Amino acid sequence: MNFRENLRLAFSCVKSNKMRSILTMLGIIIGISAVITISTIGTSLKQSIAKSINDLAGVNTLYAYISYNGDRDDYDYNSIPGVNLDMLDEYYEDFKDDINEVSAEGYLGEGTYDNGRMEVKYDVIGETGGVVKTYGADIIQGRDINIDDSHDGRCVAVVSDLFVKYAMEGRNPIGEEITLNLGYGLKLDVYIIGVYEFNVAKMGSQSDRTKAEKDIETTIYIPISYVYETAGVGRSEREIYYFNIISKPDVKPDKIIAETKAWFDANLFEAGSGWCMEVSSMEKQLTQITQMLNVVTVAISVIAAISLIVGGIGVMNIMLVSVVERTKEIGIRKALGAKNKVIERQFLVEAVLICSMGGILGIVLGLINGALISVVAKTIVASTDYNFITVVVRPPITAIIISFVFSMLVGVIFGLYPARRAARLSPIDALRYE
Repeated sequence: MNFRENLRLAFSCVKSNKMRSILTMLGIIIGISAVITISTIGTSLKQSIAKSINDLAGVNTLYAYISYNGDRDDYDYNSIPGVNLDMLDEYYEDFKDDINEVSAEGYLGEGTYDNGRMEVKYDVIGETGGVVKTYGADIIQGRDINIDDSHDGRCVAVVSDLFVKYAMEGRNPIGEEITLNLGYGLKLDVYIIGVYEFNVAKMGSQSDRTKAEKDIETTIYIPISYVYETAGVGRSEREIYYFNIISKPDVKPDKIIAETKAWFDANLFEAGSGWCMEVSSMEKQLTQITQMLNVVTVAISVIAAISLIVGGIGVMNIMLVSVVERTKEIGIRKALGAKNKVIERQFLVEAVLICSMGGILGIVLGLINGALISVVAKTIVASTDYNFITVVVRPPITAIIISFVFSMLVGVIFGLYPARRAARLSPIDALRYE
């Protein structure tokens, strides 16, 4: 009897005992669906985190800060050996083959712009260029501040689209001069060279999410060196304690991290002083999160897969019952010349068929669960302060294939004993069985 005939007989046996077959498959269905659901959640979490990080800053963004014996905050700022702008320029020149930008920033204060009809609040951040990108914002008009603006101390500024909408009343702001009045009496006259798109989820504070759009206090970015020059601070005194590095996409972050630490150890810090430059990578953090999620997903999937053993025992039990019920049929087939291998193959195909059908139904149920979870996740994220998170649902193809193959193996393993028992029945005893 060939495989096709065995498969046809197996289908007819499953069809003739529909309820029993469904109940037998139930353990397989639950186990496979649990594994697929958990794997989908794990894969989707990894993809969602990666997509959100890419949208916000990109995995090629590194954050450098001065540390004392591994502690970022617990030290006296009067004694810290800060990085000045000249040193930052030297660093960029030495690493420009591996990095796209080096950007530093510092909070300068807040103020109010009065256009005669309404007052618009803002805060001011001084930067060396490229800071807007690290917040995941896009320049929608004009250009961003660059390293040349900072180096030359140009009196330029990049403002938000909300500032343009309400303070400038929607007119083209490029080239227009505005005066920034900071709280401690410092006045800065700057020309607007660019407009960035403000996203409250990415760039706003928690309180901004409850404010009317016109009341949101957005940031105006200006070259930090212009502030220093206006305030009369010399170049050697313009200290920076932390900055961002945007590496080129094809450069490994570990290389930049190691070389950056070594460069500042050689050019800024004294040996044995305890001071060092710490550099953290978004890609490294993403890798650590991914590894943790992989371990958790595999661990929970293994626990869920235990139910497949329970399902396999159910398959074995039903197949043993089937052997007893069809004892006379086995006797007749053996009397007509059927060999033991033919009988064994027939029952084994039936067991594998039951488990495979259960596996397919489990996979479908797991995918449906994944789709429902995605709808719930997107609804929850959209209603919270974390609506900048991009929910990505991606069923794991590898887990689906492995689950289906595993369900077939369960059929082979737990169907082998009943199949062999049927094959070893004596034809005389089987024909006499009532």
